[in-house]
Amino acid sequence: LVDGLQTDKGLLSLQHEISTLVHLVHVGFDVEAHDLESGGGFDFLARRGELEIEVECKLFSADIGRKIHRRHSAKLFKVLMPTIQKVFRDVNHGLLIRITLPDRLTGSPNQHQEISVALQASLLTNGSDTSQQHKVSLYDFDIARSPFIAASFQEIKREKVIEFIASLTGYKNSTLMMIIAPSKGAVIVTLESAKSDAVLEGIRRQLRDAAVDQLTGERPGCLVAQLSDLTTEQLLKLASTDSSVRQGASGLQVMTSDLLQEPSRKHVHSVVYKAQTQATDFAGAITERGPTYVFKNAWHPLAEDIRYSIFDTK
Repeated sequence: LVDGLQTDKGLLSLQHEISTLVHLVHVGFDVEAHDLESGGGFDFLARRGELEIEVECKLFSADIGRKIHRRHSAKLFKVLMPTIQKVFRDVNHGLLIRITLPDRLTGSPNQHQEISVALQASLLTNGSDTSQQHKVSLYDFDIARSPFIAASFQEIKREKVIEFIASLTGYKNSTLMMIIAPSKGAVIVTLESAKSDAVLEGIRRQLRDAAVDQLTGERPGCLVAQLSDLTTEQLLKLASTDSSVRQGASGLQVMTSDLLQEPSRKHVHSVVYKAQTQATDFAGAITERGPTYVFKNAWHPLAEDIRYSIFDTK
């Protein structure tokens, strides 16, 4: 709780652990908060009759494995805003400003100031200044042929904007900010890294460390990962791509399967992925429900024991 209040993570980790605990109780387990009571190790020891299973919870945000984190980009955009506002006042068309960093965006004020200087130099030379380590490219576009030809902000659809930017830059996952006057003018700033994100590697590394460092290996272990920015629909769509053929499988399926095949993870019974839950209010009681995407370790001796299928029950 204190950690969540003092860092960027917030209280989602706490919510994830509590919802996992409630689920364990709901399906008939007695639960010991092992981490809280022992000062370390896995989160919960769940018991039901002779069954015992160790449960470790992990929360992954949209920033896991990414070169550009949302909080850092928000701080950077605040630094760039005066320059962008001045540009917006001077244009009567569409302008896309594409900023490409050589590597990671940090929270350093010095780096943010360097990016601001590179932006101003590029605007003064109409994009011809290439002396800065942060590359700035300028793209003019016709408002009439863009998603911004609209009577109001409500008519501008985010999905259409993302597709339009991708058509100009060839890159779809950039972080962006926009200043818009519908049907009159628009200035868009996109932020990218020259190096690729490693989202799956970031998830794999944390799950690997949890399996080795927090689960004891004395009992079947379960890693419960919540992908905080993944919606129910997105998780279900991801699960629908499940394939017995590696070439047809999703990156998440391949990564998790490889993770479970390592000898050092033979004690891991299953890996569970949760999406955002849907909250409902019934007679004053708040209930949260959501799907899980479960991978069982085929090498575990209890893989087919349905008594341990505690996260894929209907």
